[in-house]
Amino acid sequence: MTFDYRKSLAAHTPTDIPDEHAYAKLWLQQVTGLDSLPAQAVKGGLLADRMAWVFVAGYQCALRHTFTELPTDGIAAFAVSEDRKNDPPLPGVKARYRNDCVQVSGYKTWVACSASLSYLVIKADRGDAANYYSIERATSGLNLTDKYGDFLAEMSQGVAHLDHVVVPTPLDASQVVNFGLRETLYIYISFCAWAGKFVDQTQACERLIQRLADLAVNVPTSVEGISELQDVDHAVQALRARVPATAASAWAKDQRLISMYSPGLQKRSPA
Repeated sequence: MTFDYRKSLAAHTPTDIPDEHAYAKLWLQQVTGLDSLPAQAVKGGLLADRMAWVFVAGYQCALRHTFTELPTDGIAAFAVSEDRKNDPPLPGVKARYRNDCVQVSGYKTWVACSASLSYLVIKADRGDAANYYSIERATSGLNLTDKYGDFLAEMSQGVAHLDHVVVPTPLDASQVVNFGLRETLYIYISFCAWAGKFVDQTQACERLIQRLADLAVNVPTSVEGISELQDVDHAVQALRARVPATAASAWAKDQRLISMYSPGLQKRSPA
């Protein structure tokens, strides 16, 4: 990772980023041009003034590590979740071949950054029939409804309705299996960069960032690799415990972004 964290931290000027569009603008101006995804996660975390933007910073990097064809000129989201609450449920997304093209229809019920995204990655169908497509926001038949929750409250978490949306060639999905872990690792990188602004642990944050970057590039599958992953997770959780309550307005609630991944990592076993 060609990014000097301590130098960047020293040069950082705090900025109030009140809404998602403002963070997306900064992300486009200052993050996308960096030459590695870990460096982008670090910069995105330094820019963040709240945990919602820490999530966005790490999430964007995980998406682009998973789907390398995604453009870098706009915020993206990966929509997988489908309705399990309503009775009857909203229909999930399915693909059909019509009029010499593939069209997808249905609903995705959790879309991060629905208010600001430029590209929506969706999964259509399941099992061996599943494919993944990148859809531009302005595509005919795609409708996004923004919602907001109590957790990461400043970030839109909307619903996508696709009505006979014509989709391009499927994306390379070979790295989808690692998306969940890489999402965690890149969010951890962004968090460590952010936390370094509030704790007297600059060198420790820098070491953690490098270890996390190594794990994101080379997903651990061996006993030794999983042990390193779990040790790093312990260190990240210890860092979280040192962040002062005044670091962000909703820190008491939003620190769950970091704590919630730990149980799964600690139960992880070699492939």
